[in-house]
Amino acid sequence: MIKSIEICNHCGKSVAVGKSCFINRIPDLNSIDTRTANGLKYPTGDFICYECDCKNSDSWKPLK
Repeated sequence: MIKSIEICNHCGKSVAVGKSCFINRIPDLNSIDTRTANGLKYPTGDFICYECDCKNSDSWKPLK
């Protein structure tokens, strides 16, 4: 069984069970090589946290 690295691959924040970012984490299905090529700071992380997803998405904005 392959264990996922439960950190955001953009900011490095933990998105593990029990952390505030767990609920809204988004799995990143790209390979580590692709994440590295895309310039992510933490390419071993298998998720994107909600805050980073909002910052990097131009198609969806959270409600205020």
